[in-house]
Amino acid sequence: MKNIIFFKPAKQTENIGDLLINLVEVELLRPYGQIVVDDLSAPSWFVDEISTSPADQRLSKISGNQLLKTLSSLLVKQLFSKKNQYYLFIQPGHTSRTGKDLAISTLKLNLKMNLLKMLGLRICRIGFSIGPVDVPNGWAESIGSRAYHYYALRDHESLKIAQQYNFKDPQYFPDLAWAYAPEKIEKQAGDYVVISLRSNAYGKEHDSAYLQPLIAKFRELLINAGQQSLKVMITYQVKYDRDACVELYENLKNEFNCEFVDSKLTLKEANKIYGSAKFIVSNRLHVLLLALKCGGLSFALVDQKDNKKITSIFHDNNLKELILDVKENANSNAERLKKGLSKSNEIMAEFKTIQAGNKKVIEDKLNSIFS
Repeated sequence: MKNIIFFKPAKQTENIGDLLINLVEVELLRPYGQIVVDDLSAPSWFVDEISTSPADQRLSKISGNQLLKTLSSLLVKQLFSKKNQYYLFIQPGHTSRTGKDLAISTLKLNLKMNLLKMLGLRICRIGFSIGPVDVPNGWAESIGSRAYHYYALRDHESLKIAQQYNFKDPQYFPDLAWAYAPEKIEKQAGDYVVISLRSNAYGKEHDSAYLQPLIAKFRELLINAGQQSLKVMITYQVKYDRDACVELYENLKNEFNCEFVDSKLTLKEANKIYGSAKFIVSNRLHVLLLALKCGGLSFALVDQKDNKKITSIFHDNNLKELILDVKENANSNAERLKKGLSKSNEIMAEFKTIQAGNKKVIEDKLNSIFS
């Protein structure tokens, strides 16, 4: 029996973090069957970036219908002579829902998913996180989890939410960035720090009130840790963070030697810039993980209570010494930064061990899905 694996890409394509984990997932799934990427729900450039093998198929080339209609038709056709095992892998990333309308739409979608499951479809979602969710959406997602063959979350805070709402058999599956292998390129040790901050707590609109305390904390951090002579390179890998970069530059340019890279980084550009930096400071999960994968010492500047996605993953992977809390005093964070810089080689060596362990877990769990 042949495995046909349909992959639904991320809707958010403005973030190279999403590009990264979607690319990795397609590459990891390819050895297990024929890949069919849903190119009707994502831009063609994004689909081309994540699906690099000529053997991969596109949904638009095999059907004139949307994804769920195509799957329904294929499953009905083989009800009495099962030749293929069909899988649907839904994009990794993050799910956060509040409001009664979203809960109702989630329930409607999950009814369709359960019907497809009854027809033999194996629905999977791996390496993602959930929360915050309100009560209606928590239970809507719980009902939806019954449709899944494999439902696997990337951090233990998300697993707590799943347990709270009695999800069906939630599993742990590391963030897919752990399995990314950056292109090997020549790098030079740079005398600069990279700063990359969100423009808001949630959503796409720039929020100066959210950003200003982070800018103040970053400024204090450099001064108190004796790093103010470093060049400050301001970058973004999410389209909607550009306004944050502009505000960062305007606030820091008169006091520090600043450079603003005014374009969304590609994976190759990020590899070179992050890997050559003295260190990186961010509150974007995949800036931090990508930078570490590229060889850059990365510190999470976060509110440990609010930024649970980052703090949970860092705690899960014994990286808590790289967390700088915006609620702590400047001297405390500066000491943590200095300590991290003084033992950077040790930390990066330990990170390589951690990422190798996570990659092995990812491979073992994928084998279990298809066994």
